[in-house]
Amino acid sequence: MKPAIVFLHGIGGAASAYAPQVDYFSRTHRALAWNAPGYGGRPLGDFTFEGLARRLIEDLAAFDIHRFALVGHSFGGMIAQQVARDFPQCLTHLVLAGTSPAFGNPAGEFQKQFIADRLRPLDEGRSMADTAQDAIGEMMADGADATGIGLAREAFAATPAETWRAAVTLLTTFDLRADLASIDVPAMLIVGEHDRNAPAGMMRKMASKIPHAQFIQLDGAGHLIAQECPVRFNAAVEGFLQGEQR
Repeated sequence: MKPAIVFLHGIGGAASAYAPQVDYFSRTHRALAWNAPGYGGRPLGDFTFEGLARRLIEDLAAFDIHRFALVGHSFGGMIAQQVARDFPQCLTHLVLAGTSPAFGNPAGEFQKQFIADRLRPLDEGRSMADTAQDAIGEMMADGADATGIGLAREAFAATPAETWRAAVTLLTTFDLRADLASIDVPAMLIVGEHDRNAPAGMMRKMASKIPHAQFIQLDGAGHLIAQECPVRFNAAVEGFLQGEQR
């Protein structure tokens, strides 16, 4: 059995949305998807990027997992970068999917507008379930896998409103641009061609800042690439892991 592989979801996701990945990689790895605090019935606790990274390490240690390949998507990709900075000894490989190294100035007008736009449906009295179909539709490109669409919508609908508010606000505090050059494990950055949340050009530039990082673009995909095109996503991750054994 090869080293463990762990999947981290985005702000409107859940471990359950990575069932196809866990099933696929369990053939050759100890594979699991993690529910961050605030998800899957867990309390928020220390809901900072430092706190989330620390909790991940603690949770995995409880399963006797101390070194692992980490696959983080969007918000989960930010947590993965925090792990790479704070707990580099735990990583064998790093996959960053549809994510960013920074969100800019939390006090900036763009960031304020981002928070307002993402929280407006809740402020208007709508539930996460009410907005799930539209929200997922905006993130996925045409032709997405039907099963993946269902998994993504279910995860979004099940996200507690309190968690959504906390995660949206936390996003705007993230900035590890200065730490990209210090990432010292095999890394792959993967993005969908039509991702508007983490544009391909931005992620290509991000990859250029990480020593020896690979960059892969999945044509025809949007932001939720693991759910939209699981076969291609899994193949890309598997190829990376096989080519970069450490």
